[in-house]
Amino acid sequence: MRILHIISQRPDSTGSGIYLQQLVKQAHRSGHLNHLICGVDGKEEIDLEGITADRISTVRFNTDSNPGAIVGMSDVMPYPSRMFRNLRTEEIAHYQRLFRRTIDNSIKRWQPDLIHSHHLWLVSSLTAQVKADVPIVCNCHGSDLRQYQQCPHLGDEVVAGCRQLDRILALTQDQKNQITRDYDIQPDRIAVVGAGYDEQLFSEVNRAARTQTPTTIIYAGKLSRAKGVVWLLRALQNLGHYSYHLHLVGSGQGNESEQCLQAAEKLGDRITLHGPLSQQRLAALLQASHLFVLPSLSEGLPLVVLEALGCGCQVIATDLPGCREVAERTGSKHLVLVPTPAIVNTNTTEIDNEDRFVSHLTDALRPFLSSKPKTVERGVDLTHFRWASVYLRIEKIWRELTPSTCHR
Repeated sequence: MRILHIISQRPDSTGSGIYLQQLVKQAHRSGHLNHLICGVDGKEEIDLEGITADRISTVRFNTDSNPGAIVGMSDVMPYPSRMFRNLRTEEIAHYQRLFRRTIDNSIKRWQPDLIHSHHLWLVSSLTAQVKADVPIVCNCHGSDLRQYQQCPHLGDEVVAGCRQLDRILALTQDQKNQITRDYDIQPDRIAVVGAGYDEQLFSEVNRAARTQTPTTIIYAGKLSRAKGVVWLLRALQNLGHYSYHLHLVGSGQGNESEQCLQAAEKLGDRITLHGPLSQQRLAALLQASHLFVLPSLSEGLPLVVLEALGCGCQVIATDLPGCREVAERTGSKHLVLVPTPAIVNTNTTEIDNEDRFVSHLTDALRPFLSSKPKTVERGVDLTHFRWASVYLRIEKIWRELTPSTCHR
């Protein structure tokens, strides 16, 4: 089967990028022929397992003809980006023209049997309107639902195309319910397929018996308010009388990133700032750590929680639907959930009662710091969340939509 994958930003650096990479790799291993449309920065080249360079079409940003940065699906991206809500009408139109032209050309050139798009947003809506009778499925990642809330002026245009999608893939049942409600799409067209992690890379195979002190804590993700980083750092300041060391992995842009870095300085030599790390280096750091913390305010199904559990870390995370689903499916006593604060302003990520959120994080962290670090028992069952399992659920839907190509 010839599959055209589409993502409007870089196919790396974010959860949706990793998701796309895994789909491409698994599809290639299953004998499918992959093609890709993606956004890139300047003269950047894309190198992915499972697809050759001659089957990749790019929409290039930061060029003479398209001088603006990539428009990110999140307000804070791990690379320079612009926000949809800040774009003028003519900038949105230019953005759509670039992708429409690339989509049209790619469909004519490659004659795909199926299109797999990412994010229930403008580019997927465009694709559904120009797909030329090719079945199209679309992965929702959560950031698209936040854009829908933050950019009501684009809502009608987004929904017009997204309602034409043949199938929508949700990460969780809660996300499926939200899509049904916000986009007015019938639930029988939405399948919950979940998300996965690389069990060969993020495993306990190379994990040492980590009984050494101090307790080693790790956060990995964007340096932003939406990820809760500032409040995590405040909670750790409250626990300064305990022995611990924090590894802060990731990057961000603008004022929010600066706020995180300024708060990090207050921890002195108790913190190591790593910046962005490769998947291989992140896995090694998780395998050398006791505790992973993700204090995020919103998530789809956070891959990094699965990766941390796979590496044998204890995990503290906010009580979001995706995290709750991981806890319920694994029955893991190694995943501690703390109450998620209400967001009172989505544009500025202001939350209700910051002190209470910091207190919840402090209380969750304290038991891990007040006793000698222990090696986590092996055997958390993450079978449902392996990429091979996720891929089989998705490939089944591909084949249902393309019965005539099942033997191609």
